[in-house]
Amino acid sequence: MQKRDVFIMLAVGALLLFVIPGLVFAAGKVTGTGTLTAVEDDGTVIIIDKIGYNLSPSSTIQNYKGDRAELKDFKLPMYVYFEYEYTRTGYSIILIKERPQ
Repeated sequence: MQKRDVFIMLAVGALLLFVIPGLVFAAGKVTGTGTLTAVEDDGTVIIIDKIGYNLSPSSTIQNYKGDRAELKDFKLPMYVYFEYEYTRTGYSIILIKERPQ
């Protein structure tokens, strides 16, 4: 194998190793809809469509009118629109909004 071939293989390997994960983590805000089925007792984790999301004190929670609300005020399960982003600790909710079914 020539030095040129080794260099090309190392360059492609480095590209795959560093660039692709960077693109995945740079995805930013993601939106979706689903059924909110559970809220942990301490209120830091919620389950939407069988996937766990972290909930922080800065997360915005709104009723169907767009007014601020608390999760304890809602009857589960409920249909929601939500926005989240990927952080070091997992998926973190930015916004949850109650949707009429």
